[in-house]
Order: sequence, then C-alpha cells, then structure tokens
Amino acid sequence: MKYSLKITKYLAIFAGALILFSACKKVKVPEPMGDAGRTLVKIIDGGTPASINKKPVDFVPTPSKILAVELRRDVPNNAELQKTMIVTVKDDLAAVTAANPAYIQLPTAWYTIAYGSDGVKTGGQGGTFTFTFKPGDFAKEIYIVIPDATLLNPSSLYGLGFTIMTADAGGIVSAQKSVVVEIGAKNNWDGVYEMSGTFVDVSNAAFTYYGDQQYSLITVGATKCVVRNDDLNGGVVGYLFSNAGTGTYYGTYGLVISFNPATNAIADLYNYYGDPTMPSSGGQSTSAGSGPPLYSASNTRRAVLDPSGVNAVQGNKDILIKHWLVQPNTVTTPPNIRSSFNETWKYLGPR
Repeated sequence: MKYSLKITKYLAIFAGALILFSACKKVKVPEPMGDAGRTLVKIIDGGTPASINKKPVDFVPTPSKILAVELRRDVPNNAELQKTMIVTVKDDLAAVTAANPAYIQLPTAWYTIAYGSDGVKTGGQGGTFTFTFKPGDFAKEIYIVIPDATLLNPSSLYGLGFTIMTADAGGIVSAQKSVVVEIGAKNNWDGVYEMSGTFVDVSNAAFTYYGDQQYSLITVGATKCVVRNDDLNGGVVGYLFSNAGTGTYYGTYGLVISFNPATNAIADLYNYYGDPTMPSSGGQSTSAGSGPPLYSASNTRRAVLDPSGVNAVQGNKDILIKHWLVQPNTVTTPPNIRSSFNETWKYLGPR
C-alpha cells in the first residue's frame, strides 16, 4: 500500500445560507419494500468485481482463525425468512488472479476451512460450498484456520476467493457477491512508515539528506523485519540521499531490524546485503555477503545501531532510531563510521 506523504491544504469557502421555501406541492415519500421485495443473498463487504478483504495473521507457529466470508440473506418479510434456501459459493481461483496477479493461491496443505453443519464443500481447490439456510437462518460464515503461519513467506501475499453462484427459493444474488481474502504473515512491527531525520556522510560533503521517504517494514521472522524503501526505484532495500541535488543511493546497503518483544526496543540491526540468505533486491545481489556476525557486504559496508539513540518503538507505534553505516575500505580509522542517521519512522498504517 502506498501512502501519500504530501500534505494538501484546503481553503474553506463559506457562503451565506440559502433558505429554500417549499411550495404547496407535496413530496412523494417512498413506500417500504414490505411484501413486494425479494430476498437478496450477499457477502458482507463483497462486490462485483471482487472486493479485497485484508486479513493479516501473526507470524507464529500456533493456529490462527480468520473470518473469511460473512454470507447473508436479506429477507423482505418473515414468510421469506421461514423458507429453506440453498446457496452455492465458489472457491474462486480466477477472482484471486483478477484481484492481484501477484497473489499466491494459499496452498491447501497450509489451511483448513471451517463452517457450520449446514455447509458442504465439494471439488477441492476451485470447488463449491453449498449452504442450507433453514427456516429462521439469515447468516452463514466461512472461516480459514492456519495451523502454522511460519510456513508462509512473509514477503508474499496469499489469496482465497469466494463468489456466490446461485440461490434458490426465489433468492436474488446481490452485486455484493464476491470477495478475495488477502492473507499475509506479519509481526507486530510490520507496516508502512514515513522516515524523516538527518543524515551525514563524512566522506563526501555533497551527500545530503534527500527528504522524507516511505518505508515498509516487512516481516521475515517473529521479531525481525526487512526495511524496504518504497520511494527508491519502485521499492528497494536501500537508503536514498542527495548528491549535490540529484537523488542517488548506496549500493548494497540496507537494513534488517530486530525488536525486543518484551520492551519494544530495537534489539539489533544489520546490513541486508551482508546476509547471503536474503534474496536480491533491485538487482543488487546478497550472495557475496559475509553473513553473521558482521553481515558485511562485498564492499565492506555494515549497518550498526548507534547506542546513543532512543532506539525503540513509541506508544503511537512510531520508531526512533539512530544508526551508522560503517565502511572500513573508505573510512580507515576505527570505528570506521562513514555515515550517521538520526531518524523518526512515523507509523502510517498496515501494508
């Protein structure tokens, strides 16, 4: 999700009150639907095409239960409510792809479907749910149970689609008939942030702060996130700065950050490109990274937490952080600090 970092000022224009006097002609008042209506069958917050319902789950190896579909029949009168109605809902693979081609179909081995005794699933993945609304029933639900969310790739988004196909007993399928449930594994710090602060590079005075940037913290563990810069080349792990007025960035330098869940303090960080287990980002390879404990990139760049900072998550979910880019092949005098960062990451919302 892309959040706008621009603040738009609106000029309020006040006008005098215009008083409207009614003539003798009476206004026609619509009559209630009453017995003339038909029963509408819908998915709460559904749409045509399918609406997207985001359902993040905690990145933990314990079961998570998600309410995926709230199926309703809106009846015009009690007589219609007392009818038995059969409603079919498709496990809609095509709706998932149409909603977002990047969605991955959630593997069937990673979840189970839960619903009441009045529901039956046939056909496996891509099959059909059949629900029986007995007299007095107006709601049915479909739940997704994920036993172990750590099987999910936190950098990916998974989808399951549901579309009402038929309703008998005179029921009408509403335009609110389809939903795609987006599932992503996320820890407590996963989200979108606005980064602001200061930046100094001792090796080149022309390198200065570029401006506020949007960061996404992406779960890669129960307490660990990769920091993606959404404003850098469409979304790359890296730091954007100004070189004499022109935007540029450090090659093979970005952050992986860990949190202490007991205190919400930043426990540690390191250079993403020093970790050969991480995938390449923006065409920059991690394969030459040294791995632990230093996580040095091939050009000796490391990321180190500056202990003089607050380095913790605040009550409003903002993050205060100070860190260093350490590069021995450029700054040869220990502690080899090339660049200093003093930042606030303002929490904007979920990814």
